[in-house]
Amino acid sequence: MRPGRATLGLIAISIGLSLLYCPAIDNLFFDDVEIFRYLGRVVASGGVPYRDVFDHKPPLIYFFNATGLWGIWLINTALVLGATLLFLRLCRRATMLWPWLPPLLFNLLIRNYLISFGVNMTRAYTAIFLLYFFCLLLDGNRRYRYFWLGLLAAATLFMQQDGIIVLLPFGIYALLSTRKLSEVGLALAGMLTVSAPLLGYFAAHHALGSLWQDAVLFNFRWYVSKPSAGEHFRAIKQSLQNTDLQMTFILAAVLGVVAGLGRHRKKGLLAAAFATLLLSFIAEGLSGMLGFSSAFWYYLLPLSASMPILVFVAWAYTEEDWLREKKNQLLYGLLLCFMPLYDAGQHLTHLSGSHSSWVTSFPEYQYLRQHKPANHQLYAFGNNDWVRAYNEFGIYSPCQWIYLHFWRWYPGWDPGRQQLMQIEAGLLHYHTQYIIYNPQANEFNDPAARAEWESFLNKYYQLSTVPGSTHPILWIRRSA
Repeated sequence: MRPGRATLGLIAISIGLSLLYCPAIDNLFFDDVEIFRYLGRVVASGGVPYRDVFDHKPPLIYFFNATGLWGIWLINTALVLGATLLFLRLCRRATMLWPWLPPLLFNLLIRNYLISFGVNMTRAYTAIFLLYFFCLLLDGNRRYRYFWLGLLAAATLFMQQDGIIVLLPFGIYALLSTRKLSEVGLALAGMLTVSAPLLGYFAAHHALGSLWQDAVLFNFRWYVSKPSAGEHFRAIKQSLQNTDLQMTFILAAVLGVVAGLGRHRKKGLLAAAFATLLLSFIAEGLSGMLGFSSAFWYYLLPLSASMPILVFVAWAYTEEDWLREKKNQLLYGLLLCFMPLYDAGQHLTHLSGSHSSWVTSFPEYQYLRQHKPANHQLYAFGNNDWVRAYNEFGIYSPCQWIYLHFWRWYPGWDPGRQQLMQIEAGLLHYHTQYIIYNPQANEFNDPAARAEWESFLNKYYQLSTVPGSTHPILWIRRSA
């Protein structure tokens, strides 16, 4: 394929795959995405994350979301397209026989609807940053590349905490590749370019303590779990199988191992690439969530960059003739892309399915659409999906806890019930009219907390049945 045609073809594929997630046609619903949108609206309206709204992600995703639905789509589309072209340029400079194959694989994986959950997931951004980091790392002619490497490392840290662990092998490789203090200084300058404005923002709003508590300490205290090695392995294997990534992963990993066993010009880089592939599962290693629910398949998003990178390093620098044979590489490359390409076709032919109906089909949701609540007049307790209602109605929660599943997950959560009382105080302060709470669901591990909450509800609210509801979950304030 001629270079110009390959470039235009990749541009068309990258933009075409991104269009499947543009706001005009994307019906995908996921609670994390709604939470990021909510916090983006908070930032745009002058509020401050962590101080005004709880979440445990780093803050960069909220500032991206402050640009709105189309803004976040344009940012993501531009980042993926830029990474695609930079990767293609690197493949050509390495004189790969099929330079378009690794960038194509990257696009098919980063847009795999089974793990991407749209264009607004933090781990998708850190995967994109990882590919930028790798391409710039190997661009020895770029004068300020260490500045950009530092900037990308900081952007990764402030987008998704564990993403910096995935980046670590190439970060170490970059440090070992330089003997110039000036380049280390450039990397530090790049890191400050991202971290200084963000930390300055929170310092100016007296929210550094809240940032530390929510985005750092909360994760270490609550989200880190310790399943056995066997449980991790089974969860990863099953998730790869369920997301159609198993064959692609095995092919990429086997190619990396075989290339390492043979003659290879950059075995240190190959080892870093293989370590990055294994560290792509670090989110599962820290939390054990892949074995908990399919809702956490997005934990596999780092593979969308680490697998194409490993394939590139294995092929670009091998000295084994049979690995460099043109037909062998084409056949192997097509096998790598086969299942992701199939999944892209599945996504394209099933765009009409509206996944948002998971929450919007509730009779109570339809009732609230007809009786649109004013600001602070709706509160959803225990069901993260109802953050969608805050965003659709353009309103804000009467308290900072916009989602709560911690009483259900963690037996030791809120032992003195101070948080629960804070929520109740906010509802009384704003005279909140509607509350969503399912009394039949097991939202509490602590019976005393459940008794406290339901006593409050029965005192100030009445459980109401709306037309079509078989399991009432809407509570309306008695004075209303």
